[in-house]
Amino acid sequence: MTPQGQHADSRSEWRAALVWGGGTALAHRLLLTLWMAAIWTLVSGSLPDHQIDFHNTADLPALNNLEGQMLGIWRRWDAVHYLDLALNGYRQENIGATVFSPLAPALFRAADLLLPGGIDLAAALIQTIAFGAALILLYRFIAVYYGESALAPWGVAVMALLPISFYFAAPMTESLYLALTLATLYAAARQKWRLAAICGLLAALARSQGALLVGVAGLMLLEQVWDRRWMRESLWAAAKAAVQRGWMLAIMPLGVVGFQLYRGSLGLPSLDAVFLDYSYVILVNPIEGVLLCLRHIIARPDEAVRNLDVWAFVISFILGIGLLISRRHRRLPLIAYTLGCWAVYTGKMNYYWGTGELFFVQSFARYTLALFPIWVLIADALRRGGFWARIVGVGALMLALAFFSALFPLALVGP
Repeated sequence: MTPQGQHADSRSEWRAALVWGGGTALAHRLLLTLWMAAIWTLVSGSLPDHQIDFHNTADLPALNNLEGQMLGIWRRWDAVHYLDLALNGYRQENIGATVFSPLAPALFRAADLLLPGGIDLAAALIQTIAFGAALILLYRFIAVYYGESALAPWGVAVMALLPISFYFAAPMTESLYLALTLATLYAAARQKWRLAAICGLLAALARSQGALLVGVAGLMLLEQVWDRRWMRESLWAAAKAAVQRGWMLAIMPLGVVGFQLYRGSLGLPSLDAVFLDYSYVILVNPIEGVLLCLRHIIARPDEAVRNLDVWAFVISFILGIGLLISRRHRRLPLIAYTLGCWAVYTGKMNYYWGTGELFFVQSFARYTLALFPIWVLIADALRRGGFWARIVGVGALMLALAFFSALFPLALVGP
């Protein structure tokens, strides 16, 4: 293919990614907002006052009836903290929220200053753009790194139809973190190491585990160097070439360091102290976390079977093993990313609120949204299934998404 043809093909691939990713994100936002607003309108009148006012939004601006139906439905769980940080910053009066990384609140605040309509609308706009960027980059990453353009639309569709994908539309950090993660890995796949380093740094500012991307990008770099040099030169030469190309990847963890220094400059307690004293969370090593999770499941099976986080814990682990088994998806950097993030998630154990009794990993289901390799594995299974397998699979995802998204405005699905 001529350079001109390659360039044209690249443009056509990006156009397809923009159509699929951008269109899906916009449809996702509009349909979920209408559906969840309808649920809230129909059900909220019969709820007791404590359920309607489930979260304290005293530090956020009041919403009129229409705003409450269309935007107030997202003021749940951690979303309240992100909106509060955007408007009021990191402060002692809301110290529990100071564990959240700063990039998402900063973007919400910037959009609020530039646009009319209030912080909720600004956050909704940022989240929609971020989710669109995540899906566009997912499309391109699948086409470039997996080398399968036909799989890319399926990957986008499955990501948008995941049963709790409504969190991508909530004013939290899910969309932004996924977009920056995929930007980092896509840049690494294209051997644009400086861009990968910058995106990784931003990912660490969006969520602290973004610092792990330095290892994943490093594995992608070694993968590329190994292919070209292993048979011709020594391992030392290959390692030297990797350092020369990718030394800038080392800046990624500085996002976490910078956030820690910023918190220290405000005189805030350490993250560990805030987690323990205000969030009833203890950080443990991953092996201990897995054992504690299993102990909870065995000790309280009736409670575990109703816990969405427990289901996500089991399903994501099984799918992570599936990455190891599948020849098509057995890619060391993506396996390392998936299992590394999974291990981090299991190291954050919650106590029953206000007690010293360990519970489970709260928000585990929401965190697994970022484990895109296992969702691409599902997408590939659907693509390769027969007609009825596709119909049943997609239909099940849509029904589950409709069900769980209806629970979110009623605060009946977890944080």
